[in-house]
Amino acid sequence: MNTITKILSCAFLGFLVFTSVTFGQDKALQQLIQGKKMFWEARFDQASSHLKEVIGIPGAKTEYLFEAYLYLGFVLMRQNAPGSEVNAAFEQAVKIDPKRRLDELVIPPDLTSRFDSVRNRLVGCLYIQSEPPDAKLVVLYEDSVIYNFTTPSVLCELLTKNYQILLTKDGYEQQFLPLQLTGGKMDTLSVTLHSTSTEQKKGGKRAWIWVARGGIVTTAAAVLYKTVLSGGGDNLENLPAPPSRPPR
Repeated sequence: MNTITKILSCAFLGFLVFTSVTFGQDKALQQLIQGKKMFWEARFDQASSHLKEVIGIPGAKTEYLFEAYLYLGFVLMRQNAPGSEVNAAFEQAVKIDPKRRLDELVIPPDLTSRFDSVRNRLVGCLYIQSEPPDAKLVVLYEDSVIYNFTTPSVLCELLTKNYQILLTKDGYEQQFLPLQLTGGKMDTLSVTLHSTSTEQKKGGKRAWIWVARGGIVTTAAAVLYKTVLSGGGDNLENLPAPPSRPPR
């Protein structure tokens, strides 16, 4: 096979893959539209069939899958299905997009309430602010970077994953903290970044956190950020003395 033939074969193969993916997405969208239409017309069996078609399409867009599971949960509620089946459908939707909230002006209150109760068990939100502001905020899960924001930012995620957050800014010490979320709530985390050139003091006591070689070590101060630092400078008087640095 000569070079030109190989190029044409690869191009044709790429065209087939592109066509297949596009066709799959178009099919998923059409099935979703029909499923939602059948639901609002109270034709629940037909709605369920269309929505399951969307779920079964390989590589369907996440927004299509979210709505397919969401409306499948709605269908199951209207069919008086067991609560475990309803919750399972909503749980799949939440796992696909933990940030998604429902429009209460469109979705009936009983459906919204049931979805929110499932979401609140699985998702927590955190408003993260720093002093100084505009610090780089990186969210890590295992060895991967999940998000890259600047402060202040709002983060909503699943409670089942152990996330870590790293805050950095030129001229300031970086801080590495476990991400602690409360299901169904919006908590606030206020972090003070300390200058690398001078030792920062406030109220006669040090607000501390330090860095060890090979990784960033979170001290007890990290646990106090949400309850102490966010509450004002006067609370810093109650901080314990800083720990000893690790031996070099």
